[in-house]
Amino acid sequence: MEKPQHKVVSVRFSKVGKLYHFEVDPHLDVNPGGQVVVETARGWQLGEVAQIIGDISSTGETSWKKIDRLATADDLRQRQENEEKENRLLAFTRQDIRNQNLDGVKVVSVEYSLDGSRISVLYSYEGENKIELKNLKQEIGKFSQQSQVELRQIGVRDEAKIINGYGKCGRCLCCASFTKEFEPVTIRMAKDQRLPLNPAKISGCCGRLICCLAYEHENYRELCKKMPREGTEVVID
Repeated sequence: MEKPQHKVVSVRFSKVGKLYHFEVDPHLDVNPGGQVVVETARGWQLGEVAQIIGDISSTGETSWKKIDRLATADDLRQRQENEEKENRLLAFTRQDIRNQNLDGVKVVSVEYSLDGSRISVLYSYEGENKIELKNLKQEIGKFSQQSQVELRQIGVRDEAKIINGYGKCGRCLCCASFTKEFEPVTIRMAKDQRLPLNPAKISGCCGRLICCLAYEHENYRELCKKMPREGTEVVID
């Protein structure tokens, strides 16, 4: 018995965001770069088709949520209105944090679901002690007149990805320009590449080890295997 085939595409919800797989109904004409509406854990969202994966056989264990529809002019207009509301709510939230003296809390981004029924507030926290944000959540709900407000703490690397900036190389941060997911970066990579172990030289804007240490690490390891050990005398003909 043949396994059922499913047409699958990858969708992103931000410029360099993680890709998520969704199933497409045969009657939908979906192309890369097209805008689609899908239901996610954070409500209805407007996403961009990044890639056509193709027909995939279902194993019975794998299932994908389906794309609901192609985005309409009304959906695009709603997304623009939501962005204006996000800017107003972001300014309010930052001011309320100052009013409540929530030291160490920094709001990075505010996101409305497409239908406006849910709000996600992404924040970072530099303090060591646990902090209570119940009052902040209530104030956000009052200001936005929404009951479904999610406060989600993110790490410093995610914060850099959202805010963007320039690295030591003079280019826009890799995480904000082309990398989709963070890869593990270790101090061993810096050692293998004979880089000075000076935190100021091998750390990025986020304060963590620069992501580009991982780009050529395997090449360095392979080359080092073929090179003479340090201190070895080499005779060049």
